[in-house]
Amino acid sequence: MRGIVVLVLGLALPSAVLAQDARLERIRQAFPAEAVSRIEGILAESEAAGVPTGPLYAKALEGVAKGVPADRVVAALNAYAEHLQNALSLVGAGHGAAAVVAGADALRRGVPVEAVRSLASQYSGDLAVPLVVMGDLIETGVPADGAYEVVQDALQKQQTPEEMLAIPGAVRQLMREGSGAGEAANAVGRAINRGQFGGQIQQGKPGAAPPKGPPVPPGAGPPDHAGPKKDKRKGNTSG
Repeated sequence: MRGIVVLVLGLALPSAVLAQDARLERIRQAFPAEAVSRIEGILAESEAAGVPTGPLYAKALEGVAKGVPADRVVAALNAYAEHLQNALSLVGAGHGAAAVVAGADALRRGVPVEAVRSLASQYSGDLAVPLVVMGDLIETGVPADGAYEVVQDALQKQQTPEEMLAIPGAVRQLMREGSGAGEAANAVGRAINRGQFGGQIQQGKPGAAPPKGPPVPPGAGPPDHAGPKKDKRKGNTSG
């Protein structure tokens, strides 16, 4: 709760106070004055447009931590700000900052603009997880229309966020067993529609329990293998 209050108060503060943010001070100490001025301009323009600036600060500080040259940080920050603004125009401010950030990541990963816009217009719930799943599926090789249909099936069947995040892993499991990406996505979609998808598909049979643990971040699919690896050393008779 405290973190939420701090975030809300931060969004309500004027730019003059935000300029004193400790994050910006770190950026000022790391980069030349010209680069800092350009970074401050990107942050100010994004804030004025209603774009969440937290991810922009995070990307700039990532550059600081990795010792990335200032000009490259500015270029990356400018490109990311454009992605976020495009996502905001598609998703809308009403879906929240997390959906905007997920939308920007989805666009970067190849999710079509129309798919993001359609999903945002048809679904009033949390968009972050569906957008992450669509990005994962497309990066796995599933055609965009197939990825969109699977996500729509999961939303209509009211799959939990954990179950939805397991969909790309289920598709990859079927692909390892010989199915093409589109074929595997269709199989998962059919399992969802029959109410038989419990999170993963093992040996082509849906129904296993979803993997436990925190949701995966954008750009990372759920783990392909659950549980500890077996010790195959000789003499291991533990059970």
